[in-house]
Amino acid sequence: MDEHASAPGPSPQKRQAPGKDGPRRPKRGKYTPVACDECKKRKLKCIPAGHGGCERCIGGGLACAYASGPPPATKQRNQSEQVRSLSDDMAQLRQQVADLVGTVQQLKHDTPRPPSASLQSPDTTIAHSPSTAHKEAAPKQPQFVGPTRPSFGLMVGERSLTRMGIPTFESPPPSGAQSPAEPPTSEADFWLRCTPGEMARLLAVFEEEVESVYPFIDIVDLASRAQLILDVIRSGSAAGGDELQLPVSARDVEMAKVAIATALAVEAHGKSQLSTTIAESVERHVSRISSPQVELKEIQLLTMLSIYYFHCDDELLAWRTIGIAAREALEMGLHRRKSLFDNFKDPDTRRLATRVFWCVYVLDRRWSFGTSLSFALSDRDIDAGLPEPDADFCYLGCMVGYGRLCSKLWDAIPPLGSPSQCIPEETVHALDLSTQDWLESIPPHLRLRHPRLGLAARTQPRVLHRLRALLYLRGNHTRISVYQHYLFSTTSITANLPSAWLVVNIALDSVQILVHLNATTDIYSRQQNAFNYFLLSAMAVIFLAVCHAPNIFTEPCRKGFLDAVHLVRAFSRHSVVSRRLWKSIRGLLPRLRSLGLQSSDGSCASNDGARGSPEPSSESPGVSEFPEALQHPLRADHDGGLWDAADVVPETDAGNSVPDMFQMRNDLLDIFDALGQGQHYPGEFGAHFYGPDDTDLLNGRGGEISRRLQGLI
Repeated sequence: MDEHASAPGPSPQKRQAPGKDGPRRPKRGKYTPVACDECKKRKLKCIPAGHGGCERCIGGGLACAYASGPPPATKQRNQSEQVRSLSDDMAQLRQQVADLVGTVQQLKHDTPRPPSASLQSPDTTIAHSPSTAHKEAAPKQPQFVGPTRPSFGLMVGERSLTRMGIPTFESPPPSGAQSPAEPPTSEADFWLRCTPGEMARLLAVFEEEVESVYPFIDIVDLASRAQLILDVIRSGSAAGGDELQLPVSARDVEMAKVAIATALAVEAHGKSQLSTTIAESVERHVSRISSPQVELKEIQLLTMLSIYYFHCDDELLAWRTIGIAAREALEMGLHRRKSLFDNFKDPDTRRLATRVFWCVYVLDRRWSFGTSLSFALSDRDIDAGLPEPDADFCYLGCMVGYGRLCSKLWDAIPPLGSPSQCIPEETVHALDLSTQDWLESIPPHLRLRHPRLGLAARTQPRVLHRLRALLYLRGNHTRISVYQHYLFSTTSITANLPSAWLVVNIALDSVQILVHLNATTDIYSRQQNAFNYFLLSAMAVIFLAVCHAPNIFTEPCRKGFLDAVHLVRAFSRHSVVSRRLWKSIRGLLPRLRSLGLQSSDGSCASNDGARGSPEPSSESPGVSEFPEALQHPLRADHDGGLWDAADVVPETDAGNSVPDMFQMRNDLLDIFDALGQGQHYPGEFGAHFYGPDDTDLLNGRGGEISRRLQGLI
């Protein structure tokens, strides 16, 4: 290595050479780009020797380790991919956070769930998005108007207006909501604030309004466990635990919830956001098709939900739900005596199961007649030896007989597509005789004290008064259904004038009962849906009579029609049903005003209420029960004209919005006055007046007003 030594000379030196006698420093060798850790530390050339080591480390017996590092180009490319991946992850995380925030806000302000996620199984505790928007709309109705619905008579009358040549006018769009929105109350807040006393009070409301009529559940037992039920709801003990270890079962808690939701709907005169939220927390878990078996409490719960839907003015949902309950009752064998005794050994439980079945049977008849949809339970499938409700439940026993009467009437109605809706005369007499027998079978303490006869005591118990009124009105409604077909044409009225007068008198009698009920109690206002059905049926009869024979029925029916309008006006500010009634009838106003008639603004001349009114024949059914009430329903009980000074109201300009309720009354009277003027169109129409196209009525293809009237029941 002498060639590397520096000789002394004049040229400059980069570094001072060692002494002449000292050792010379060797030049460092160039190490490989990829060196082992030991060679890097010593800054020596690393010569790979294979087998995962270098020559120096192998020779020195050292552990040779190489640091894993990609080439510069590969490293730069990996860093770019890592940045891109992190950016994607951040974007996805940001979107998830935004979704969570939106869900929390939506649950907080719309339909929050209680923290307990009450009685849900672990696989169903995920929060659901609120679904109340679709329930705030008008309830859906069947696509046809069947003959048992009150709107069927209105549809026939509307067709008559069209036959008279009165054109159709478009109804102006309704205005926005008239009642202020209720303050939002979450279900969680309600259960936190609810005390056992408040819960017992709401259950008492359900007992008075529902259980007194349909005794399929023991609400007193639930009320006695109010504190336990509240504890389960608040803690969510049954959400994932063993139900056998709970003080109350999951079904008991769900039934208590539906009972409270129904009580809230009754007190609010319709569904509210709170009642809807509470009911929805139960709806999601009831009547699963894949359930291994059916129990009695599930049928009870479905029956409660059906009644809740009815009080929320959604009778189609009520019909669907009671149909499911009826099929589950068949599955349990509640319709057969042998299976009933085999499955329920305990007498008390067997009596409860019997009441549950008959309540389902009665409600199946009620909702089917209200929607004109078929029964879920057939009478021929029910064991003739099946026990009936005990004597302690007289009203339910009467309703069982009423259900059988409804079955006879349903079978007598002409089938769809029939060229005539008339019931044979012998069938009419047989049905009316059956109705009289049913009325006579009502126990004396459940018979109505008719107000016209001065027998209605104002001090009678509220529940008993309601049961009496319901039974009486059901008898009237059955007879209306039997005789209403005589009003479907002018020819039929002329040929059967006594029968036409009978059905009109019955309708006016029903209006009078409803007016008296509303004037003396709060029974009507608390259950408007139930009583509005009878009111609308009576109004349909009056409409048919005045439309097809105005020269006969206009004056005698004027007061009854005005009384019915007063009832609509009284509830329209707080009842969705009455507002829909106005919106539906409003479409008829332009058609009737096209006749060029003057408005009735309260300055009408005096009229005799019963002028020209022939009495029903002595053979007419029901005369023996309340002779004066049914033979002379048009007797004037007031002096002077049909309106007094209090009825005269100033005109209001409603524009395109829903008018003031006084104006609503006057507009409805315009309809009545228009129909009462027979000189603008012939008072009698021959058989050719109703052409073959009228068979569309039987198939449910009605006009615009009838379509809108489908939701009135």
